[in-house]
Amino acid sequence: MIKFDTNFMRILILGNMANDGYSVAKELRKMNVDVDLAVNTSDFGMALPEWEDAEIESNVDPFLVNRNEIKSAWVPPAWIRYFDFHNKVPRKKHMMAKIKSRINLIRMMREYDIIETHVPFSLYSQFSGMPYVAYDAGWIRYFPYGNTIRDKLARRGYRKAKGIIMTNSDALRISDSLPYLKNKKISFVPFAIDPEKYKPLDAREIRARCAKEDEFLLFSPARQYWAEKGNDKLIRAFAKFVKVFPKSKLLLVSWSIDKDKSKELVSSLRISDKIVWIDPLPKNQLIRYFNAADIVLDQFVLGGWGTTTPEAISCGKPTITSWAGKDRQDEPYIIRAYEQKPPLLHAWHEEEIYHILVKCAGDIEFRHESANQCREWIMKTHGSRTVASKHLQVLNAAMQR
Repeated sequence: MIKFDTNFMRILILGNMANDGYSVAKELRKMNVDVDLAVNTSDFGMALPEWEDAEIESNVDPFLVNRNEIKSAWVPPAWIRYFDFHNKVPRKKHMMAKIKSRINLIRMMREYDIIETHVPFSLYSQFSGMPYVAYDAGWIRYFPYGNTIRDKLARRGYRKAKGIIMTNSDALRISDSLPYLKNKKISFVPFAIDPEKYKPLDAREIRARCAKEDEFLLFSPARQYWAEKGNDKLIRAFAKFVKVFPKSKLLLVSWSIDKDKSKELVSSLRISDKIVWIDPLPKNQLIRYFNAADIVLDQFVLGGWGTTTPEAISCGKPTITSWAGKDRQDEPYIIRAYEQKPPLLHAWHEEEIYHILVKCAGDIEFRHESANQCREWIMKTHGSRTVASKHLQVLNAAMQR
């Protein structure tokens, strides 16, 4: 079979889940690949490239980001195409505008040779007549067994795709169980992390705002959503931890559906004086907070990880998360995805979180050794050049099917 020449392939990355589309497109552009990124201006604020690279104030609500208000902070590259999918307007009142936006989107797709479609755009790419690869960042956890029209279209969109990119290793367990995906080419490709951006740096000023010089500072940037992040387990583990290490503070982000429950739990455990609540952080500020902390804590429910763990580790911080799931049930999928067991700190149960916190706080050599080993591994597996090359391989292979 003749190898497709990517020098003559026009690629569209449609959507920007967790800003991974932007990170990959930016790296592919450095590799002289003809790729554009299409971004929905009415999407969740954290899916805007501005959230990644602009200097945005920390008190911006990611659910209410107005791009017109922040665009003066950053000039986007010419290869980003912005469009409005009218997510935030009433369906009945603006039905014609919504329909027109879908038609225009399909027209846009037809300008390219192949599309990589992020959530939820495989709903529409299946009607474009163009080859596409579906990009899954966890959506597959929700639609496989639903009976809504949207669920059915999502399944059809994945079934019609020339390939599927999975960013979450635990989702491989789900894709394995779906008969309509058994003949699909499924490729695991992790989130892209730029090690030149996410790196150790001086953050003493930020640290001084949050903790005293002799205090141990923990930071959990996860949204307050107990069912997926396990914030309640972390809070209870920290309540035990401060009895052993009373000179400690925990930074938590005050957002999402369970923030009030988290604050009530903190109050009931009588550790309010040990908690520092902050607003959601755009990435340039998040990097500074990673560097200010002694330990970063991610999520404690799902197997695998999103962007927080590799970003924090790339900043040189020991990071605790449930990378293998409950009782390490997802470890085989991690090994399948990465072809090796990662050197990451794992905890799922409340007691596991507590014991690893104590180990990290009491053994500085262990903490530094873990951070160094994990940063090296993350750079090798999640480095933006490595990940972008894998995306290109998947797209190239899809064009030949």
